[in-house]
Amino acid sequence: MMLLNDFYQITGRDAQAFRIRLNSAHGIYRAHFPGQPVTPGVCQMQLAVELLSLLLEGEAVLTDAKSVKYLTVIRPDETPELTVAFRKVACDGDVCRAVVTLEDGGRMFTKMSITCHVVRRHTDLQ
Repeated sequence: MMLLNDFYQITGRDAQAFRIRLNSAHGIYRAHFPGQPVTPGVCQMQLAVELLSLLLEGEAVLTDAKSVKYLTVIRPDETPELTVAFRKVACDGDVCRAVVTLEDGGRMFTKMSITCHVVRRHTDLQ
């Protein structure tokens, strides 16, 4: 499931963080929940994995998640933009572990520790 450019868009980037804008008109919000949209936890995890893929220039596949803390609900009508920050990223071969936060203006919404298998993209032509 790719959420990039449909559920959210990247509006900025630095070395270890992405600024994103949530699409409050996305169908997920009509179901979760009608009239009071809340960003589902599974979508938060998926966008973290997708952004880790971009950060590492590879394809990340989630293999484990520990210490996932949803501290405050993310309502796209109240907080349409977020910073997804990669606080720690450590790779050992094709296994990468990352501590990721979703935050805005000093307010942390979610903190998670994820482990992914990453297949690196080869950019040089053979």
